[in-house]
Amino acid sequence: MKYKLILVFLSGLVSAIGLAETNPVPKPDLFDILEGKQFVNVTLNVDLDALLSNRFSEDEISGTFNYKQVGGKALNLTVKLSLRGKFRRRMCGFPPLKLNFLKSELSEHNLSKSDEYKLVTHCLEGGEGDANIIKEYMAYQSYQLISPLSYKVKLLKITYQDTKSDNKIVGMAILLEDKSTFEKRFDLKELKDSFSIHRSNFDDTNFRTHALFQYMIGNLDWSTAIVKNLDIYKSKEGEKLFIVPYDFDFSGFVNVAYAVTNKDFKQKKVRDRLLLEPDESDVLYKNEIKKFIELKPEFIALIRKQKGINMEIKIDLEQYILSFYNQLDMGLTRSFN
Repeated sequence: MKYKLILVFLSGLVSAIGLAETNPVPKPDLFDILEGKQFVNVTLNVDLDALLSNRFSEDEISGTFNYKQVGGKALNLTVKLSLRGKFRRRMCGFPPLKLNFLKSELSEHNLSKSDEYKLVTHCLEGGEGDANIIKEYMAYQSYQLISPLSYKVKLLKITYQDTKSDNKIVGMAILLEDKSTFEKRFDLKELKDSFSIHRSNFDDTNFRTHALFQYMIGNLDWSTAIVKNLDIYKSKEGEKLFIVPYDFDFSGFVNVAYAVTNKDFKQKKVRDRLLLEPDESDVLYKNEIKKFIELKPEFIALIRKQKGINMEIKIDLEQYILSFYNQLDMGLTRSFN
């Protein structure tokens, strides 16, 4: 009897080992291991003059990404930095960046080969710039409450250390997960060259949830027609399309000092709300509106518990979100007089 039990045990062990070999535990992304209580502290060592002197260059600048892990181990990675964005690249004191890591170095640290990350950097320096980043970070968090089809984000405090002097710049930033990780999580593929796609090609729930979210935060700086400040994904079966938004700094919720109104829609104030691509009645939005109403306490709680911004800003954000719910009773605004 004991002999048979040993054989059964050994057989099970061999099967488990074989299964583990054919289905290895996936390696974590660099994004996954970045941890911090209020934010993640990292240092980017780079030639700041080379990075910032030519705002219209597409060239990559080499640097190093330094992060001290929870256990105290230092992680030092080579990174290629390039400028991204249009408006922020021209107008901001510090432009948004794209980080491109070396797959070989990531593998050496037992990390996945997810190597490309968008970095939303501060536009203005000092407290105002930090507050703007935190508010935009909260916009990303809010969308995560509403839709699983949203990018994961991390709030970072970055020291940009110049490699040719003692000069440094410190600012808050938002790191977006690698798109390939998002694609694997939902078994989707980003659709390239996706201009002027007809409304009927989009998943109804995703389309209306996204549109209502942008309405809630008062953002008119997006478009599916020209694929502005959003990505479009398709399932491998190629049926419906899905929207995943990003860049919310021009929204009434974030309400940055450098935001401008959208003249195409005759917007008078940055905080004016308008439902874009509004070819559907409020009745068709009833399920999405119901979901937003149910999530109201969570939106308010997210604002109240956020660290790094003062009470005056929190009160302002809460009142702005509450004004959205007050406007729901009067119907969604589809045009400005």
